[in-house]
Amino acid sequence: MMRAHAQLVVTSPVSNQVMQRNASGIATLSLTAYAHYPYTRISASLIPIEGNANAAQEQQVETSQLAQGFLHTVFSAHTGWYRLKLIGTAANGIIDSAVVARVGVGEVFLVAGNSNAMGLPGLGAKDASSNVVSFNAINKTLNNENITVAPDGPMPVPTFEPLKASNNIFPNGETSWYWGELGDLLFRRWKTPVLFFNTAWAAANSENYRDAASGKDAYNLYVGKYWPNRQPYSNIVNTMRYMTSLTGIRAVLWAHGENDAQLGFSETQYFDGIRTLIQNSRRDSGYNIPWYIARNSASNQLKDPYLPVLNAQNRLIALPDFNAFQGPYLDTIQIPRPVSAHFENVPGGIQGLTLAAAAWNRSLADTAMARTLPLQPAYTLHTGVTPARVYPGAAFDLPIAVTGNAPATMQIAAELLDAQGQFIAQIGTGNANPLLIRMPAKLPDGQYRIRLTGLAPITPGSISQPVYVERAFQTIEYVNTIRLRSFGSNIQVAWAVAPVPGLASMTVQKTTDGLHYNDLETLPAPAPGLSGVFGFTDNNPGSGTVFYRIKMGYNNGAIAYSTIVTLFRDGAPAPWTVFPNPVTQQQFYIMPSGQFADVTCRLLDAAGREHPVQISAREAVGLLSVRPRYALPAGKYILQVTSAGQTRSQSVVFY
Repeated sequence: MMRAHAQLVVTSPVSNQVMQRNASGIATLSLTAYAHYPYTRISASLIPIEGNANAAQEQQVETSQLAQGFLHTVFSAHTGWYRLKLIGTAANGIIDSAVVARVGVGEVFLVAGNSNAMGLPGLGAKDASSNVVSFNAINKTLNNENITVAPDGPMPVPTFEPLKASNNIFPNGETSWYWGELGDLLFRRWKTPVLFFNTAWAAANSENYRDAASGKDAYNLYVGKYWPNRQPYSNIVNTMRYMTSLTGIRAVLWAHGENDAQLGFSETQYFDGIRTLIQNSRRDSGYNIPWYIARNSASNQLKDPYLPVLNAQNRLIALPDFNAFQGPYLDTIQIPRPVSAHFENVPGGIQGLTLAAAAWNRSLADTAMARTLPLQPAYTLHTGVTPARVYPGAAFDLPIAVTGNAPATMQIAAELLDAQGQFIAQIGTGNANPLLIRMPAKLPDGQYRIRLTGLAPITPGSISQPVYVERAFQTIEYVNTIRLRSFGSNIQVAWAVAPVPGLASMTVQKTTDGLHYNDLETLPAPAPGLSGVFGFTDNNPGSGTVFYRIKMGYNNGAIAYSTIVTLFRDGAPAPWTVFPNPVTQQQFYIMPSGQFADVTCRLLDAAGREHPVQISAREAVGLLSVRPRYALPAGKYILQVTSAGQTRSQSVVFY
């Protein structure tokens, strides 16, 4: 029987991710995954779906990767949608799987310009088909001074989904606008998945783009305030660094000019401003991305074409070796414009968004695309196995793998991300493998991930599995995962371990009374700098509650212990009850019910005095461990457990 199981995990690619194809219709799909079980064989398959007529592909993961529990490989795939599947097979007959439901090889575009490229709600945007996707998020807010604010820094880890009418297009796009319709037109022509990013910025003129691209904050004439963080330029260059460098890109689609026409800008002002924008975006990102420039100047205020802007746009297109191409002529669409001052699909009237999409579709003709050289990622960084738990200020080694054509002298940065994938801090740099990671000294408790990023130019790699930071424990839990599986009357313990400096051996230990641990088997540590995955079968586990852990023995004689994993052979304790009870080692466990992030505990003695306790969800898999902060004398105590607004009390006896 094959089943999906948490002991086989894929972190990259993510579902609905689209990779830019080359001129031959081929892209590289890079896989990063982790095995927490000692499989003897893992196959990776790329399976065509949704009418994709290309052949399926299958690869066998290298034996060295199986031993490390750190999996990385690449597929070369033709245009279309695929399902990515891993199948892990163990010597005992266990077969597990992990699936990325949908990844694509197709076309990636970055939209830039003003609000008529950004999109606005309520103007008739349509759902796209599932073949058109976006990162459904924005990174901007409108402050109390009516100024749009967006950060200038490393961008979050993207997720992707089909582009619905009301979805955002990261980082700025509001609604599917006409880009969703364009994506479907392109799919019908080319049978290719399409991914959009959108950095267009309302009210930004060529002077704003020039100033921001030149290192200055740009002035919003309509509000009388400066946009902070060198916006709107920063979103453009950071999207090139952190989004399109990950997926590859065909071109920037530039739709802009109405603001400049209304302000009476000269041809020279527009030409110099946008040329500076394009040149500096290439210099600062490190990527010479093609630009398609729409001819665009008319608006509801100026219904006739404004020649200085149109002439400047034509000059940009005609510049020798500038890698710029002719986009659509938009000045004839929906003139006069509706009261919204934007393209609009008017119910029962002119379908301005649909017409704009059709104009872009015509300009992206096959002959034009043949002259547009897409950019593809040159290499992929794969982030290795991390410890399960660390503390603020902790240092540890992180393995790295590289596939593709990376620079020989490439520098790598390790970036700390929060649970939502937002950048927190840079926590390591260099080119050593493994890379030394040092967590910030003032870091709140919680779950984090690590992203490796190549520098000069920035190329983000895969993200790690979660790393939990817990200040109360000034030790590193190097065992990344530990799990149990039953085979009839036997129990198998499986665990994965991050690189552990100075580790000599690992010993599987078991207790049935929660007090006295017995050694079951000792295994050698992984080679220095490498992670590892291991298994042990207990043929005589006994009955009742059984606890397992890994004893870590170091070359200097030091000893440490992994998280505990528990098996209830005769049924689990009732939810929220304490075990073992009586307590023999100044520590006990609670079997929670459902989520337990909001649990609080109070421990009272017979006189009603409260004794502070320390609670952790990280010391025993699926359980809460509770221990007094100070050793308690023997006697009877009352434990009050509060969760989801409900408090339960029970007696606890300490020996």
